[in-house]
Amino acid sequence: MADQDEWSSNANEALNISFVQAGQQSPVKLSTFHPKFTYPIFGEEECIFGYQGLNITIRFAAHDLPPNVSVKYDKKFKTVNDTKALDIEETLKEWMPEVSFETPAEFNHKIQYDTAARNWKPPGELVESYQSQGRKFEIWCADLIDPAVRQLIDRIQILVSLFIEGGTPIPLDDADWSLAKWRIFF
Repeated sequence: MADQDEWSSNANEALNISFVQAGQQSPVKLSTFHPKFTYPIFGEEECIFGYQGLNITIRFAAHDLPPNVSVKYDKKFKTVNDTKALDIEETLKEWMPEVSFETPAEFNHKIQYDTAARNWKPPGELVESYQSQGRKFEIWCADLIDPAVRQLIDRIQILVSLFIEGGTPIPLDDADWSLAKWRIFF
């Protein structure tokens, strides 16, 4: 069997998270960074077996946060008996909404030609605004029962597990939860 280290990737290094917005001809990255933790998704060792040159990119549109997953690699391990490469997209489907898995070209087109992006406002009501260092900041508040709020939370909550030690996504579809009691601030 092949050397396991040769076919293993550090998940924290292989995963790149970016926020993007429309550019002059194609979407541009505003920020790119690695997660702090990947063990909730890829296991305690934070290791992904079955790839060489692995690069997983999760991009979020900066305004309303739809995510997009892209998985690239130089080589993939050929299955030997019961030993096979981890199905990364299948693993991430437990953590991300279905819209995350459209092609990068489809995602790019949506971001580039989203006419609502420039004037987008968070759902809810504006509760405070201020300026600092020449920039304007706003704080918005809304109830979690609002479908637009739930959509934003659903799109972004993978970041809870990637950046908060022991953090878990909130169960938005749990009938025992009263979504009306939760207020969300943006």
